[in-house]
Amino acid sequence: MTSLGEMAMDHQLAADDEDTSDRAPVLAGPPMTEDPQPEPVLEPPAAIAADSMSTRWRDIQMMFIDDPRSSAEMAASLVDDSVQELVALVREQQDSLLAAWHDQDTGTEELRTAVQHYRTFGTRLADFCREG
Repeated sequence: MTSLGEMAMDHQLAADDEDTSDRAPVLAGPPMTEDPQPEPVLEPPAAIAADSMSTRWRDIQMMFIDDPRSSAEMAASLVDDSVQELVALVREQQDSLLAAWHDQDTGTEELRTAVQHYRTFGTRLADFCREG
């Protein structure tokens, strides 16, 4: 029995025996190209921060066995850093909302949109507070 590879080679040899001076060469298979290097997949900043926080919590928990006080201090520091980051993000969002409508010549439609965004933002804050 003849394999597909052997059949392809026989076909190519038969084609080579024919007069091909008036035809373009036949290429078997797709053209050879270099394998493109895959582009690096970048993790979103939130994912990187979550991984970092998980690592820090794991370190704090492992430290507790040998040094409970230092572990508690590190936990307090980690939460303090997270609170400061959260406050900065909330302030940034608040500033962005204010900048969208604060000009004297802002129209009614922009003000309506601003009120909607404030409502959405306020609801998110209230939901966050209820979770705690």
